[in-house]
Amino acid sequence: MIIVIVGGSGFIGTQLSKRLIDLGHTVVVVDIYPPAFNNKELFFINCDITRQSLPYNILEKTDAVINLVGKPINTKWTEKNKTEILNSRISSTKHIVESIVSTNIKPPCFICASAIGYYGETLDGTVNETGPKGEGFLADLVDKWESTAMLAEKEGVRVVCVRTAPVLGSGGMLRQLKRTAKFGFLLRLKKEDFWMSWIHQEDIINTYIFALETKTLQGVFNASAPEPVTHSYFMKSLGTFINRRVIGYIPKFITKKVFGEFFNEITKSQQVVPSRLLDKGFVFKYPTLRSAFDQIFKK
Repeated sequence: MIIVIVGGSGFIGTQLSKRLIDLGHTVVVVDIYPPAFNNKELFFINCDITRQSLPYNILEKTDAVINLVGKPINTKWTEKNKTEILNSRISSTKHIVESIVSTNIKPPCFICASAIGYYGETLDGTVNETGPKGEGFLADLVDKWESTAMLAEKEGVRVVCVRTAPVLGSGGMLRQLKRTAKFGFLLRLKKEDFWMSWIHQEDIINTYIFALETKTLQGVFNASAPEPVTHSYFMKSLGTFINRRVIGYIPKFITKKVFGEFFNEITKSQQVVPSRLLDKGFVFKYPTLRSAFDQIFKK
């Protein structure tokens, strides 16, 4: 297949591109930065999709388009940053849909990144794809994001929105949580315990490939490991693997200064389960936190 990955030069996009090429596909990356590797089946188009539709009518006769564009949310949420976080996702998706509309031969499949932030706080236990929209900035953002992507269904395109949990791997959430480890200890995010959903980096890549190959897959899907854990268990397990004790929690005045409103979002209690993926036969390579940490810290 010929697959266009918009925002494909980032961490997830790079890993996904490599896997797709290994599977025999051709990948066209559209981004403001070139890909981190070279291959005869990898092509690059420099384009800021937040400002314009896809150039050169590149969706003509392609088999799928995947949207991974989005300003990172793991920063202090000033009003300026929140506007950029929202606009980067909504504008990019809107421009991709516009490109689909203007293309004579439509790509059969449009896969758009999304987030489990849609559910907000899930205090009443586990929640699957039938769960209601939560409250807060992220919940509102995801709702607009997905609604924009779903407009492509009017063009006869199969649309899949991948509601992704925080990804565990060589960077991202783990890198931030390990910051105090260099001082010989670990700190929890806050004193009160809360539930965390997560997914291993290989499983999120496999989810995108599964969505691409499974033609009966349509609509929203939770990309989260089937076993959420409490934050205290997560940090204790992390400490065991990197040989550090968890001695307390980060003082509130520091979290407010460093994260701002974002801190309230990342400490919301969420037990998100991937019911629709499991129902379709998807098999997680790392379904438990222990199996994920075993792979990440095996060296």
